Amino acid sequence: MRTANLLECGPSTGLQPVSEQQSGAQGPFLSPHLIAECKTFRDACALAWEHRANQGLTKQILAAMADLYPSHSSDYFHREKTNANGKPRRDLPAEKIADVERVLGNRAISQYLARRAMLTLMEEVIAARTHG
Repeated sequence: MRTANLLECGPSTGLQPVSEQQSGAQGPFLSPHLIAECKTFRDACALAWEHRANQGLTKQILAAMADLYPSHSSDYFHREKTNANGKPRRDLPAEKIADVERVLGNRAISQYLARRAMLTLMEEVIAARTHG
């Protein structure tokens, strides 16, 4: 049995149950201007955390529900690339994006990646037309 299924929820914890059936694809999309303000993947991860559907959700519980290493989860959602000691922070693994978005209840990370891909594609189209 997954650890996420054993977590306590309710008024005393400040947490509401997160359904395993809840699909990240149905989760809310953040406004385009918030996504446009993200300059890096790390910014998008921090934005997703800031706009989580359940503000009582802790990074420890997110780690359990999204099958992340609990000791790494704090790194994933900081905007700064390095910690106070100057060591680089870990990036959220790509294969965990869907699980994290499902638990957080928003699609900010996918929105950022889609916007970035579209801008890259459009830059290539513009360059091809200019030089072609």
